[in-house]
Amino acid sequence: MIHYTLLPEKEIKTLKREYRIRLAIFLLFFMSCAVFVGTGSLVPAYVFSYSQEKETVSRLESFQKDRKDRGINEVSKSLNDINEVTKRIKDYKNSVEYSKIISQIISHKSSGLSIKSFSLSASDNKASSTINVVVSGKASTRDALISFKNKLESDPLVIGVEMPVSNLTKSKDILYSLKIFIDQIL
Repeated sequence: MIHYTLLPEKEIKTLKREYRIRLAIFLLFFMSCAVFVGTGSLVPAYVFSYSQEKETVSRLESFQKDRKDRGINEVSKSLNDINEVTKRIKDYKNSVEYSKIISQIISHKSSGLSIKSFSLSASDNKASSTINVVVSGKASTRDALISFKNKLESDPLVIGVEMPVSNLTKSKDILYSLKIFIDQIL
């Protein structure tokens, strides 16, 4: 840098400050030109991607319309439903055949006893594997009801039978309800 020895100190400081200002202005101008050129070079890429997006959206709409016209959506939905049901059936390993339990209970029924309803429920407890059965009906005599209870208790798969004392208050035409606990291993 040339040293101006003939200039006073104050003028030298003013010249240095003006030089720095001009240098900053030049750098800012150069940076703004670079930003403008960079932005301008991105415009073709933006236009290309915008046109590609429009084309893809139109293809997707035509594909969906074509699927709808062919009925593929309904078939796909049906297949998904079938797959879901099949998966549930495969995953359900501890299935209980309630029909066997009902026929087993009916086999112990004697004459003079009618069964009106069954209510079966498997226990949710992992430690216990029992099925709770509530049998309701009408017995013609107290002896027929007690005989039915004793036959159920003699069954090896029956864990227990609960009969409310109120079932034995009448001697004839008894409306009864028995709670039977059956081992789930059938």
